Amino acid sequence: MGTGPSAKRSPHRLATVGAIVAAAGSGSRLGRGSKALVRLNGRTTLARVLELFLALDEVDRIVVVGPPSRLENAEREVASLSPRKRVAVLAGGESRQASVRAGLAALGECDFVLVHDAARPLATAALVRRVLAAAMESGAAFPAIAPRDAVKRVEGNRLVESLDRSRIVLAQTPQAFAYELLARAHREAADAGLVGDDDAQLVAATGHAVTVVEGEPANIKLTTPEDFGVVEALIKEQETAAG
Repeated sequence: MGTGPSAKRSPHRLATVGAIVAAAGSGSRLGRGSKALVRLNGRTTLARVLELFLALDEVDRIVVVGPPSRLENAEREVASLSPRKRVAVLAGGESRQASVRAGLAALGECDFVLVHDAARPLATAALVRRVLAAAMESGAAFPAIAPRDAVKRVEGNRLVESLDRSRIVLAQTPQAFAYELLARAHREAADAGLVGDDDAQLVAATGHAVTVVEGEPANIKLTTPEDFGVVEALIKEQETAAG
């Protein structure tokens, strides 16, 4: 669905930027249904993520790839925000990779594209801008944080080796790419039958270097019931502080 007129673009910005919100996950491990439609302190994760992108002058248009079984709910969430930019909502595929590929087609060509998980409702505007700026320099970027604990490789319940933490990061979203680069990465992955953990992996598989930028510890992905409690507590703290 399309909603509202296109937002005015800053005269100082020449690049067009689209955003894909990956919101089709079932949330089976969370145990609360669709992660995009889970309410945190009264508002859904999808609404919180959309407000972030709608408030950014850098973003021209948005595609929400929602849960097929609850697409009308996702559409209502979008409409409730009365967006002043074009926002399209479509059903996701059988995997996140298929959903992002569908989102790229619906988004249409632009200079750069941001891909963000709706299950990360605490990403900030500063993070989005940091990742986007890096992608505008190098063509591809993603945020990450360093692991705090010792990292081990195991097989079953047996230790195989300890890994060097200085060479390991924990990837986050939003990730940002030149549109044509990401579209090519998805086409090549589909042709080769490659399944990646995220879009950064697919782009790296093309041989293009992907820049890592500083992520945010609070940018937690809702996956388990424990995550829900932590994220909701952080949101309540932020909203109480904001008055």
